Amino acid sequence: MLIVSVRYPAQCSGCGSELECVGVQALVGQSLEWDIGYHCSGCGDALYECGQGGSSIPDDLRRRLLAEHGEARLVLSDPLVSPVHVMKVLRVELAGDLAQTKRTFQQIRAGMFAGTMPEMTLLVDRLRAAGVEAGVECQQQPDEAPAGQPAAELEVRTVRRT
Repeated sequence: MLIVSVRYPAQCSGCGSELECVGVQALVGQSLEWDIGYHCSGCGDALYECGQGGSSIPDDLRRRLLAEHGEARLVLSDPLVSPVHVMKVLRVELAGDLAQTKRTFQQIRAGMFAGTMPEMTLLVDRLRAAGVEAGVECQQQPDEAPAGQPAAELEVRTVRRT
């Protein structure tokens, strides 16, 4: 299981109090899952929203996770790997047409295809199952510090999952 999470302030829709939301994206087995939740101590209002499998992560949560944890990039171990093998997996997993799949493959080769760590890890797992060696790299530079955190306080961290 691979989990990334983010905490962020929001305003309670019931009483207007400031509260803390928690958003999560997880790779559970071979499925991406997400949830968002909060409980207001002022009025008792609560929200819990979740999605799994083919359910698309809300754009706001995805943006917050990327800002907090940085982008994970899919890296092909063999730069000369057959495009056919990679594109076959991409087409199934990303549900794109042939032109979109080709653009995605070109982005991967150029080191420009990125997403959250769970998203990229699932795609790497699918590529490996098809015989394509790949990995995930995630590097958040100090100048990419999350909002409210001075860049000087953020250490450079690199995660490589191969």
